[in-house]
Amino acid sequence: MPKIAVLTFPGNNCETETVRALQNAGFQSEVFLWNRTKDELLEFDGVVIPGGFSFEDRGRSGIVSSQEPIFKTLKIMAEKNIPILGICNGAQMLVESGLILADSNNIPACALLWNKRVDNSGTILGTGFYHSWKNIKPVNIRTPFSNFKQTIHIPIAHGEGRFTFTEEMEKEIIEKNLIIFQYVDDEGNIDDHYPINPNGSFKNIAGLSNPTGNVVALMPHPERADEGNAVFESLWNYFKTPWELNNEKITLTDFLSVERKKTDEAEITVLVRLKITDKTEKTFANVLEEENITRREKWGFYMKNNISSEEKITLLSSIISAGELVNENKQWVVAKIDGEWYDWNEGVGFEKNKPRFEEKNCFIVEEKEDFKGIAKHQHLSHIFPNNNIEKISYGVCWEVPENKKEEYVSHSLFSTRVGDFIKDLV
Repeated sequence: MPKIAVLTFPGNNCETETVRALQNAGFQSEVFLWNRTKDELLEFDGVVIPGGFSFEDRGRSGIVSSQEPIFKTLKIMAEKNIPILGICNGAQMLVESGLILADSNNIPACALLWNKRVDNSGTILGTGFYHSWKNIKPVNIRTPFSNFKQTIHIPIAHGEGRFTFTEEMEKEIIEKNLIIFQYVDDEGNIDDHYPINPNGSFKNIAGLSNPTGNVVALMPHPERADEGNAVFESLWNYFKTPWELNNEKITLTDFLSVERKKTDEAEITVLVRLKITDKTEKTFANVLEEENITRREKWGFYMKNNISSEEKITLLSSIISAGELVNENKQWVVAKIDGEWYDWNEGVGFEKNKPRFEEKNCFIVEEKEDFKGIAKHQHLSHIFPNNNIEKISYGVCWEVPENKKEEYVSHSLFSTRVGDFIKDLV
């Protein structure tokens, strides 16, 4: 009887349902903790990574888990054509690890970005976490997890499920038939608008495979519904009578190198740092085995009119005093206004200072679709009408050791490559 490991990480929460679904399909199955001896995993005939919120989704969903040593074992298993399925958060891990698609430097060649629900008129109805029941149908039945023809109705529950690629990769996945499942309507038709497409994924992708077809990233949850049993029964049938997988490989060059933008030119740059422990900062430091890493939230204000520095200070002071941008009980604030750095002191306001960090050792990661910046701009425009703010941007500012900056700028831990770009602070 085939034995399937349900590989779980801190924060996963669907392991019980996944084990039960596999056992109902006929498999031996057990929960396999991420910190067990990695060679033990090689004793299993397949692996399923369940959903949840591993490591609290620090940084972005799945990125921290994908850096764990156990993924080296998963890569060995993938190269041996052992079936591997990632569900929801597990799918995010597979994408972030490069086990689905990666370039010649093992940098992921696709990304799962924030959900974007768009109607037929092009209006964005919502972003971020969304849960519902959706129809998906298999469009490539030559994988261990998709060898059936019927459309199935199963739940989704995720915030970052929008499969996104470079234009070059869009062509590759279509030509190589890597789209495994798509969101469809009740008649099985594809409509790339909400509500049929719940997250804005390219080509309504609900599930994507690696070129060989043995590793599949699936965003909906088949383990949570009876109709989802078809996924696990397909795997059972594969072990009973294996069919030939695709041996064609995709070799990507380095066209996915991180996109650099010029230094931020916002008239006002606000950096916010936690007074208490920043868990994301500490987690990234642990992954990189690097003590000297500092994380700050970054807000950039671009103004409509050429107002004075004093007017900008007054505007920003009003915004912070209103409780926007920062919680003064647990966060520090510094701001760069027209090239000068200022400290924010509660009850006093902004005072000119020298920054307590090395600007040249900092870089900013921003999303190309900056939903947080857009939302903050709309909100502040309602609270402070006629505020002269043309645009607000949001990002994360990382301060790293000088000799490590270029290395970390190119590290997939910090940027998706596909959905982000990087700026220098100076």
